[in-house]
Amino acid sequence: MTASEPDRLRTPPKERFTGDTKPFDLDRIFEKLADEPHPSIDGHRQITLFKRGATTVLAILFEEEGRLPEHATKGVATIQVLQGRLEIETPDERHALADGGLLVLRPGVPHSVQALKPSRMLLTVHLVSE
Repeated sequence: MTASEPDRLRTPPKERFTGDTKPFDLDRIFEKLADEPHPSIDGHRQITLFKRGATTVLAILFEEEGRLPEHATKGVATIQVLQGRLEIETPDERHALADGGLLVLRPGVPHSVQALKPSRMLLTVHLVSE
């Protein structure tokens, strides 16, 4: 962490995203999220694993009943359930995803996420200009 940001929970993204390749131990990442001392927000904790150009990858750990309120992105979003059970609601449909489930959303689709049990999610957003 930098001296100018003593209250940061994590190393600044600019420092985390160096190098040409970036391997991740997702089990360890989710364990560290679960062990963070601060309270979760809306029943979830998240960390940006990678951000470069138009692409962002996040790991999100949900408690049972944890949620992401309705929102939309300016990019293609992929929601991958690594473990657990999530319900993703769009204006037109409700999708139930379990271990290994994947949902792809086109840019601008409003959606919310609700954890039906403790869950691990990998989210990738690739911004697009239309």
